[in-house]
Amino acid sequence: MRIAVMGAFLAGFAACSGGTDAENPDGETPSVPEDLDTLTKTDGPSKRSEMRTAAHPATNSILIFGGNDGPIVNQIPAASFRRDTWVFEPGVGWTEIADEGPRRRARYAIAVDHDSNRALLFGGRFRPADQGGDYTLYNDLWEFDFLTREWSQLQDGSEAGVPAPRYYGQGAYDANTQTFYVWGGNLNTSALAFEVTGELWAWDGTDWEQRQTTGNAPSDRSFLGSLHDTARNRLVIFGGQRGDLQTLAYNDTYALNLDTGNWDRLHNGNRSNAPTTRMHGHFVYDEIRDRYLMFGGHTDEGDMNDLWSFDPNTEEWEEIYIADTFNGTGFGCLGNASEVPADFVTMDLSAPERRHNAMYTLMHDNLWIFGGIHAECSDHLDDTWRYDLASDTWHELIEARNGESCLRSDDDCTCLCL
Repeated sequence: MRIAVMGAFLAGFAACSGGTDAENPDGETPSVPEDLDTLTKTDGPSKRSEMRTAAHPATNSILIFGGNDGPIVNQIPAASFRRDTWVFEPGVGWTEIADEGPRRRARYAIAVDHDSNRALLFGGRFRPADQGGDYTLYNDLWEFDFLTREWSQLQDGSEAGVPAPRYYGQGAYDANTQTFYVWGGNLNTSALAFEVTGELWAWDGTDWEQRQTTGNAPSDRSFLGSLHDTARNRLVIFGGQRGDLQTLAYNDTYALNLDTGNWDRLHNGNRSNAPTTRMHGHFVYDEIRDRYLMFGGHTDEGDMNDLWSFDPNTEEWEEIYIADTFNGTGFGCLGNASEVPADFVTMDLSAPERRHNAMYTLMHDNLWIFGGIHAECSDHLDDTWRYDLASDTWHELIEARNGESCLRSDDDCTCLCL
């Protein structure tokens, strides 16, 4: 196992994702593991992307469901959707959950209801493996119980007054009002004609209600990063792209107040130092330091593995971990115009491989990453990493078997990945 630059582990800190403590099925309150770099299980899920994440510190659990592991052609993954459920426990490792759960899918909305020890999952899309044509979109609602580790369907989508089927909706759960929010998403079943919505829907535990929004709203977009700022009860989005996969991506930041439905633009992307334009930036709220943390994503140059912090009080960005840097080298290697040359980037081997559409969450004052797509190597990843926010260091927990560039995987290649 390769371990990145190590920092001393700060023992005894409290779990910090905003949930309340809860007892596990055996009646014992779990504690934060003292050693987060040693796992008793070293295997894990197969390579994949497009899954979403739900962290539940009271049970030391990080949930992923399904995703896509289809072959990638021209940086676009083919359809091969999964139905398996996995839980990662820091200090332990990955466990596959036997309960079958929702149908195969990816690109769903998810959020955690800490008071009820559950994750709520809505929507997503599916298409049979090795088949073209339209996708099937879902609007069913499921819950995952972190105590029993079982799935239950709450709605099948046929009820009156529910949101239309969609994928790439952004989820948030307001513990004060016990409301599950889903904003935005794509309504198109065709992969060739995008239909993006800016709808805001709220589920109160029984019924759905469409809420109206006002203010300085973002332009229509998809492929964005989002987080729930629990201190201000607002959904914050970063970047994305209009949905045509041709025009440049965005790097602006907007916030939707879930109490009032009002949009504000927090940063236009040009005012000062800011992340480059990108799609699928991984976005999360750090409650302890009252800041937003964004990792990687797919830029207009290629995938990234940088780490940025946004201060919601000053509304300014700061880069806190640079990682790989582009060298200005274009594509073309071994006579193939689509291959990536070995000097495409200067690598920081202490950081994870560049990626987008990965598992990304914050728990126990650490960022946790699994999988995703490495576009330049045209493959999914299957590694697991943590970033220690107290010491600002990356730690590799499970090495990648797939998707890494040659230098990271200790292979001698002529091109970046070949």
